[in-house]
Amino acid sequence: EGMRFTNVCCNNSICSPSRASIISGQYSHVTGALNLGCELKPNAPSYIRELTNSGYETCVVGKWHMKQFPRGTSDYAVTVGQGSYFNPTLNRPNGKREKYQGYYADRYTDWALKWLKQRDKTKPFYLSLHFKGPHEYFDYPERWAKLHEGVKIPEPPSLQEDITKTSPLLKGKHFSVMYDEEGPKSFYLVYEDFIGKQTDDPAERRSLAYQHLIHKYIRCVAAIDDNVKRVIDQLRAEGTLDNTLVIYTSDQGYWLGQHNMHDKRLILEESLKMPLIVRFPKEIKAGSVNTRLGMNIDFGPTMLDYAGVAIPSVMQGVSLRSLLQGNTPADWRTSIFYAYYNRSPKHWGIRTDRYKLIRFPDTEVVEFYDLQEDPQEMYNRGSEPSYRKQIATTQKQLNSLMTEVGVTRDFLIKKMGDNSKLPPGIHKKRKKR
Repeated sequence: EGMRFTNVCCNNSICSPSRASIISGQYSHVTGALNLGCELKPNAPSYIRELTNSGYETCVVGKWHMKQFPRGTSDYAVTVGQGSYFNPTLNRPNGKREKYQGYYADRYTDWALKWLKQRDKTKPFYLSLHFKGPHEYFDYPERWAKLHEGVKIPEPPSLQEDITKTSPLLKGKHFSVMYDEEGPKSFYLVYEDFIGKQTDDPAERRSLAYQHLIHKYIRCVAAIDDNVKRVIDQLRAEGTLDNTLVIYTSDQGYWLGQHNMHDKRLILEESLKMPLIVRFPKEIKAGSVNTRLGMNIDFGPTMLDYAGVAIPSVMQGVSLRSLLQGNTPADWRTSIFYAYYNRSPKHWGIRTDRYKLIRFPDTEVVEFYDLQEDPQEMYNRGSEPSYRKQIATTQKQLNSLMTEVGVTRDFLIKKMGDNSKLPPGIHKKRKKR
């Protein structure tokens, strides 16, 4: 019923920093929110505050995952950290902590629907409903326990990739789907116990781990779908649906077995790109698809644009409204800057319409991908002579883009440090899931 974007990217693929960028409309190096558990500065720009100050009744419900609770909003009911899948606790502005029984998505939506029904109907409104899922460990409610049971889900083409050979600096230092004796250790190791002694064949073990993961993921998402429908139904029932800008998105992407990995964090496509569907039938053509490069820093400016509220000049993002109307400005971006600071492999880079160049803080060796010839990103062209000229051209584009967004190589190296060691505790066992 709206427009689906296929190339919207975050600038730092990890929960807290990406959320800070969404709220502020700024890159992580500007907000200073680089890692998990970060805090937006009190004077940081906020599209929510701008809406509140312009007469909107505003509310945030669900996963918040930043150090401070929401500022500049009329009301909130949010978690500390990620929250839990069952029996959630929501924190209120008055310091009260409200505990609920049951599956988190159902309870978050109960709270959001109650707020919608009780809000001041004389004011325009803004509501953020933040689900915890889909996120490791992909827990789901009992009603979806049998969904696709016995069905084999197609595997991603790169599941069996040997990332220690194809990408030792990037993928090879990240978290694999499961424990491989000859490969990198998984950060979570949550699927080793599930596989047990069913087979000793590494490829078969990867396939079994993938099936376990993807079935849990699908069931987790089904519960989100249930609750998105509940909100849409409420808006339709009260007659406000077609006059409401409805945005469905996330704070980053997520691997589901691609490159034998899960989680996010890296500049690779499944981690970098975010889902985005926007519905507003007065302006947006139903069923339309947009392939232009968008960013998480564009979300705030877009909402302010539709609300008729001035976009603060310190926001680095731009409104997506022209794209949503079916028009592409002549000066629309042709590349995006990315930087990940949290833990190995720390890196930065550029993604253009076709190419991706990745740099590291402790080596001049690069990784380079041709997305047209290799959309699965299985072949690092960083050392191939035939790509040498293009790598140099893309490096110049990266240098120019870094100047444009206000970040230097020295800053990145200082904040990232050394990639030579994996994080402590990376081989620890986790609870069976």
